[in-house]
Amino acid sequence: MLDQPKFRALQGASDQAEVKRIWREVGWITDAQCDKALELGFSAGNWAVAEVSGGVECSVQTVAGTMALKRTPLPTCVVAAVTTGRLGRGQALAQRLTARQVALAAMQGDAVATLGMFDQGFYDKLGFGTGGYTQEFQIDPGALDVPYPSSQPQRLTMQDHAAMHAALSTHPRNHGSVSIPSPAFFYSHLAFEEESNFGLGFYTDSVLTHFIWLRPKGENGPYFVRWMGYQNGAQLIELLGLLRSLADQVYAIALMEPPEIQLQSILQRPFRHMQTTKHSDFAGRQKVDAWYQLRILDIPQCVAAIVWQGTPAKFVLDVTDPIETILRDQAVADSVSWFGVAGRYLVELGATSKATRIDATDAAAAPVMRCSVNALSRLLWGVNLPSYLPNSDDLQAPASLLLALDPIFAERPHPFWVY
Repeated sequence: MLDQPKFRALQGASDQAEVKRIWREVGWITDAQCDKALELGFSAGNWAVAEVSGGVECSVQTVAGTMALKRTPLPTCVVAAVTTGRLGRGQALAQRLTARQVALAAMQGDAVATLGMFDQGFYDKLGFGTGGYTQEFQIDPGALDVPYPSSQPQRLTMQDHAAMHAALSTHPRNHGSVSIPSPAFFYSHLAFEEESNFGLGFYTDSVLTHFIWLRPKGENGPYFVRWMGYQNGAQLIELLGLLRSLADQVYAIALMEPPEIQLQSILQRPFRHMQTTKHSDFAGRQKVDAWYQLRILDIPQCVAAIVWQGTPAKFVLDVTDPIETILRDQAVADSVSWFGVAGRYLVELGATSKATRIDATDAAAAPVMRCSVNALSRLLWGVNLPSYLPNSDDLQAPASLLLALDPIFAERPHPFWVY
């Protein structure tokens, strides 16, 4: 018979040592540098552990951030690291501990939770829905049709982590963008990376305004853009010009497409390059995937962020939430008072939007949408058009309602910040 786990906050050096052991078991840390990086990470965000038979067998790190819905940054729980040791597998420790941390974040007022997924399906059971696609390119930097920088860049090292974090934090708050205000969290991520990684950036009045941080490989690449920070489109173009300036020696650079530009439109003959470099280490390519998931923690708070100047929409929302079953587990329920967002709401969308809880027996003169919180999260963030979601998601509503919602949720999200 399996022992009942104990879920609790991480406590002191002994717990940290146990978490390090778990991270070694799963291959997340392999050397002294990674060990030090994890130590930096312990000072960032909230850590919780699952204790089984007196030993720690699972850990979850969450960190406070914001995620923009339309142009409104909402308080967000970023689930940053979920790890289970070898003796804890097959006991749903990670699932239950993550659910607990998400519930605690909701109790503190967070409106949404997000995470980078190792694969699709596991976090669906906690109410998470798949986020929007992002594009990743590998390009010949010499093919960028942008001017070279007109000012002199400066070298950046790990010692400039605070300045780089500050520059990242001034990025435009586009729809779906995530920002994590903890400098320690960013520093720990940099510390996990190769010692050969380097940065180049531009200063104005002694303030770093825009930069790139790259992982090199050999003499000719491919290089990989790990971080890119900027405040506006002009600075973004200057950073792309900086990548172009590396082309004499670097044959390929991989990067995530920035949300403010269609990268293919500023590449010279991209299809020719992909064909002529096929099967090469420096091959031109494009890859698309949805690497993150998100879920609503507070429906009224999220709906209030929606501003719509067109024809107002009104409907009754019946929403289910699978996280409730997990949170009612005896080992979890004692430490939480939030059990999800399931219930009936009257949703009104317009110049001022609101969602109001109503009794399950109330009969409002409005069409009814029935869906899971997974589907609702994807709808509000515009991952797919509302009229398309019934094809793939747990969502049913009159076609006329979904077509009316399509123009309200037509903008696609982009996190920008990788977590």
